[in-house]
This record gives sequence, C-alpha cells and structure tokens, in this order.
Amino acid sequence: MSEKPYLIHFTGIGDEEIGFISVAQVHTHIPFDIKRVYWVYRTPEHIERGNHAHKACLQVLIAVSGEVEVELESLDGISEVYILNNPATGLFIPVLHWRTIHLSANAVLLCLASDEFDELDYIRTHQTFLSLKH
Repeated sequence: MSEKPYLIHFTGIGDEEIGFISVAQVHTHIPFDIKRVYWVYRTPEHIERGNHAHKACLQVLIAVSGEVEVELESLDGISEVYILNNPATGLFIPVLHWRTIHLSANAVLLCLASDEFDELDYIRTHQTFLSLKH
C-alpha cells in the first residue's frame, strides 16, 4: 500500500464582494473517475461517523460547510487527524484507511467516491481492519 492521504487545495475564484467558486476536476484535482457523490449533514455533534475502511473505493472528502475532523489510521498503525473547515480543501483517502469522523453542528460533508456503493467493499469492524496487517 503506497498511497497516503493528502490534502487537495482547490482554486477559489472570486472575491469577498461576489463570493467564491471552487472547481474539482477529475484527473486535475481528483485522482480518480467519480462514480458516486453523497453528503452528510445535520449530524449531532456527539455522533461519530465513518468507523469503516474500504478495500477498493477511493474518496475525497470536502467540508462544504462547518468543520469536520477526520482521523485516519493506516494498516501501518499511523494515525493522522485532518481538520476540514474550508470548502476549497479536500482530503484524499486511499484504500485501507480506517476513518473516524466528527462533524460540527452546522457541517455538511461532501464525498466524491471512485466506486458505486458496494457493501462487500466495506470493512465494518476495526478488528477485521487490523487483521489485514498479516
């Protein structure tokens, strides 16, 4: 597993008077073809989202509103926390990274995914995820 998570900075076009637009183009900013888009919102602050990893699906997460804390754990045991609070920044998540997500009360989290939904792609327990080290 050579891919690592990284932040993607989208160009913000505009100004304070008229507002901004940011663009995410496939293969310019997004390193995969997008097959699914979904968003998470109105999540109570005490709720923890994510708690899974993917075998094949790549994702880019964007906090289009509010603040989202994403903790990623690799099979190497390395954990990193990313704070997404700017709609012009995305987080690339490669395969086999366990994610734990907390959203602020007003957060909207957008996900761009490389694959359509497939339950067989999900690793739903942390113990199963850790067992993949061997």
